[in-house]
Amino acid sequence: MNLKNKKIETQIIINSTHNKDGNTSQLIKKLYPNSKSIKLIDYKIELYNYDEKYSDDDEFLLIINEIIKYDKIIFATPVYWYSMSSLMKIFFDRITDLIGTQEELGRKLMGKKIEVITTSNGNNLGDNFFLPFKETADYLHLEYIDGKHY
Repeated sequence: MNLKNKKIETQIIINSTHNKDGNTSQLIKKLYPNSKSIKLIDYKIELYNYDEKYSDDDEFLLIINEIIKYDKIIFATPVYWYSMSSLMKIFFDRITDLIGTQEELGRKLMGKKIEVITTSNGNNLGDNFFLPFKETADYLHLEYIDGKHY
């Protein structure tokens, strides 16, 4: 096998827990000990607005510019009230910017693979939980691989 021509898949984890050392962070360390992880709690991401104008303190595009360097994105979220964390929801709302004022940047995400991992105290996660991730992947021309609950 010619290793020069073999592409090495790289991945980044987007961690949306509010508890920096909680179950979601512990799971990431266990499953992906050598992967880069971004904790959304450490960044200022302003709420989506229809004008798509944000303060200079907003760091959403900083995160996106990091994500585009990787082949696969793993979204990690605890389950809060049968849904993704509020940090992940805000992040996903802002993805709208990538088809609006930031379309050129958004195109750089096309074709990337995504996975979702979730954590909760119960095992009552329905299949519909992953629907927003699947539909967003389709909308942005990403390849949805899988969603797993722990």
